Amino acid sequence: MSDLLEFLAGWDLSDGVIDTIDTVEVDRHLSVVAEQRLTGVLLAAMRAGEVEIDRPEVVVEAHERALAHARLLDTAMLESVEILLDVGITSRLLKGPAIARLLPEPDQRISADIDLLVPADQLDAAASALEAFGATRSQPAISLDWERRFAPSVTIGWRTGTELNLHRTLAPGPYGHLVDLDELAASTVTVEVDGVDVLTLRPELHLVHASLHIALGGVEPRLGDVRDLALLLERANLDVDRVMRTIVRWGAEAPAAVGFAAAGSIGARHPIIDWAEAHRPRSRDRRLLASYADRDGRVRRRALASLTVVPWRDKPALLRSLTSRRLG
Repeated sequence: MSDLLEFLAGWDLSDGVIDTIDTVEVDRHLSVVAEQRLTGVLLAAMRAGEVEIDRPEVVVEAHERALAHARLLDTAMLESVEILLDVGITSRLLKGPAIARLLPEPDQRISADIDLLVPADQLDAAASALEAFGATRSQPAISLDWERRFAPSVTIGWRTGTELNLHRTLAPGPYGHLVDLDELAASTVTVEVDGVDVLTLRPELHLVHASLHIALGGVEPRLGDVRDLALLLERANLDVDRVMRTIVRWGAEAPAAVGFAAAGSIGARHPIIDWAEAHRPRSRDRRLLASYADRDGRVRRRALASLTVVPWRDKPALLRSLTSRRLG
């Protein structure tokens, strides 16, 4: 991690790792900052007088373009939510667009896609409803039964060129099967998007989701995502006992601890981080976490690991899916 990215990730947190930074050269640094979704933070730090930029107007323009794209995403999201409601499917907004609206400075957090949670038994119906309005699946389903029972999400290409992810749970693989889907459906609040109230999860569940995404996403997490988690810990009005009860009830202590420790590594401070840094995974969790390592064959590895946690009634179908050539 470069000094600039480390500075931005921890900027304005309780114990940011780097306090000062050399002058930022736009041509050299801006693309990397944008890739980590930290352009809004760079602009905020510049306006606070805590970083110098050789061509500040370029950062302003880049952030304005990102905000314009985010507004297009909001429009597509609202249209998608309405389409789903018209066919009797209630969705819940996930990840960046929701988290940003739960924090004091939403414009610092810019998203690049849309994520909606839908009931597991309505995942195919939700995708079909959107397809009727011009959306297309990014890849064909392994089977409708697989999507409804085992797939973490379905990715839809919206006609505006944006990407929409329909989720049935909060994580891929075995830990996704441990998430209490009924709890997700019942634990909601609303956020305002362009004057419209949109259902989303309670902050505590966004916090758990963010930690699982960092730990189980399969690639090096973006620093913007780690900062989301850090800001939720430090700025949101959280019921800490509820967070910990949820993690324990789902059996997700190990991946959640990985995510929370990552937030601590960029300068966030919170009792949950203290717990995470002291946590040691059980042997079961070490085996489950290993199924997420490396890209090659990880879908099949995660499916195999899921056999140890799914209900007995689902094991035969999951075993059949493991023989499918389309399961990578």
